[in-house]
Amino acid sequence: MKLLAVLFLITFPLPLAAQTPIAVDTGSTQPSQPDPARGPDWPRRLGVPRLLWRPYVTEFRPNDAEKRLLLPSPEDEARFSSILRQPDTGLVRLYPVQRRSRVVSVEDLVAGKSPGFSSYACMYSFSRKKYGLGLNGWVDPRLGWAEIRLHRRTFRSGFTGESIGLLVGLGDVPIEEVKLQTPGVAEVDGLTAPTDDLEAERLSRLSFEGFQQDGFNYRALLPISASTTYALRSINNHRADILVTFRVVRLFQDGSLTILWKKLKVYPKPTWKRAD
Repeated sequence: MKLLAVLFLITFPLPLAAQTPIAVDTGSTQPSQPDPARGPDWPRRLGVPRLLWRPYVTEFRPNDAEKRLLLPSPEDEARFSSILRQPDTGLVRLYPVQRRSRVVSVEDLVAGKSPGFSSYACMYSFSRKKYGLGLNGWVDPRLGWAEIRLHRRTFRSGFTGESIGLLVGLGDVPIEEVKLQTPGVAEVDGLTAPTDDLEAERLSRLSFEGFQQDGFNYRALLPISASTTYALRSINNHRADILVTFRVVRLFQDGSLTILWKKLKVYPKPTWKRAD
């Protein structure tokens, strides 16, 4: 009987449609519904590899307790009220990323944190003004993006698909004094967005290796400092290209922190051809 079963599977292999694609876990159990107008196979028609998509790509939804954890302190809001009244500014609390797990600690339970909160609250998009990667529906997971990520004791950029990030520490400069002409900012402002894959790959490699110019250190990741103001140029293919400045204004014992940020410039949406 076993031999007959093996011969049957060899003669009549299972159809590809019955195979389960690799799931993209974004920390939520709430699926979004597929778009019937596009049909069940439209990701493949767009050239998206089968193992990089699935019908129900999910997005983390914070509960009420987690939303309160993301709120900045009233003291910080009062302290920076004059800056926060300006457009394209904000206070954001980031939590360090932790090892992906479905089990939470007692401290997390008391605080109201659920599995997936860490991977959601460690990333923020200044262009979308939202936490996390913002994935939902029938999408290529590489389309989700965020501009900054808190990883242990470093700020990271350019960590999502088809994105380039360049950070620079400006020193102990008040954030309200940072302009496009500020030393260190002018260099990232003058960066030209790539127009093809080869140029994008070169810029991405350069940002992760880092370089120095005129006394400033430019890299995709930099150590956290409470006495430093940063500038960030984030280029995301087909999504957004922005320049922001930010500063750590509060550090917490659990490794989380609050940053004050201000958008300096928005560039035309970049487009370069995706590699096969």
